[in-house]
Amino acid sequence: MKLSHRLRQEFIFLSKSRAALAVLLTLFFASALSVTLGLSYVAQERMQIAELIERDTQERAFKRGQAVDFGGAAYDVFHAAWNEPSTLAFAAVGQRDLNPTMMRIRALAIEGQIYETDSVNPELALAGRFDFSFVVAYLLPLIVIFLFYDLISSERESGRLNLLTVSASSARLLWLPRIALRVSGVLLAALLPFWLGAVLEESALGAVTGLSLTVALHCLLWTALVLFIASRPALRSESIAAASVGCWLLLTLVVPIAGKTYIESSVSGAQGAEVALVQREAVNGAWDLPKVVTMDAFYASHPEWADSEPVGEEWHWKWYYAFQQVGDETAAQLARDYRQSMLARDTLTASVALLSPAVAVQRALESLAETNLQANLRFEDEVRRYHETIRRAYYPVLFREVPFSEARLAQIEIPAFDG
Repeated sequence: MKLSHRLRQEFIFLSKSRAALAVLLTLFFASALSVTLGLSYVAQERMQIAELIERDTQERAFKRGQAVDFGGAAYDVFHAAWNEPSTLAFAAVGQRDLNPTMMRIRALAIEGQIYETDSVNPELALAGRFDFSFVVAYLLPLIVIFLFYDLISSERESGRLNLLTVSASSARLLWLPRIALRVSGVLLAALLPFWLGAVLEESALGAVTGLSLTVALHCLLWTALVLFIASRPALRSESIAAASVGCWLLLTLVVPIAGKTYIESSVSGAQGAEVALVQREAVNGAWDLPKVVTMDAFYASHPEWADSEPVGEEWHWKWYYAFQQVGDETAAQLARDYRQSMLARDTLTASVALLSPAVAVQRALESLAETNLQANLRFEDEVRRYHETIRRAYYPVLFREVPFSEARLAQIEIPAFDG
């Protein structure tokens, strides 16, 4: 009996199974819904980013036109910064809906501006946004269990197994077509909506291929696990189903919850709100200090301005921006500690992913979609570099006490954010 003939037979058998078709359609519609929601989410984000850029351009021109001194211009003018979603972000939203993806920053202390909305540590979540990665991680294994739990036991319990074994020229020809056809059905039901979404987003072929292979490996892993349980001769169909669902509960729910508990108890550290608080306290405390204390601290890290004219008792913008910078420097170590605690949690999460396919596949998809912790930290670093560009643009006129003029203000050109 040829393999092609066996495949045709199995296709006919599968097409006549209402239950199998029903679960495959369920997976297809769940995948389609998740992709639709993901596309809507990133489309809304892009629209909001476009609106932010437009408003930022208009408001910046207006505020600079109202300026009467350089310090006031730096204080009043905001600059937009944004984290553009990748072309695969629709498939795995990841941390984009947990952390800020759009900011309006100015020349004041940056740490408080970044952490006004605290970032969420990369701890394991029991359930997240209903996106494609959620469908693949949680729903797809259940579909695999349903399609494969009685693949062998149903034949044995009906008394057909011995006959099939004798009539088949090889065990490979008996089971491989049935397994291959059902795996292909699962993958097509899950991936067809994703591929359509990738076409609409004009995603790179390499990234789409990588994500598709990740989904295929996840499907094959669960197929192998269910077939291993199903191959036990002593187990009946209902026992195989119960054992398979038990594995699903253990690997997708129990292990992540236990991992989350362990991470919370083993990794402690500062939170973003604490970083912002320390920075604000340093800035507010500078009002009560002699100005020379603030200026000496600023010149220690910015010696290029140390020959600036001394600041007297009167108000001066360069003193104001100096203690803004000193506030950032005061909170810098705490900010680094916070970053290290997030990375430590992420490392532990990667270890837990070795025991949980659901966590592993979500992390893999978020990495491909550039929506993971590392992508968020890169955005924060770009915001800090952009803030440095803004500050450095105003320092020459502030610390050299250049007389204000609209013509000189127009020469202070700050490029648009380019993350």
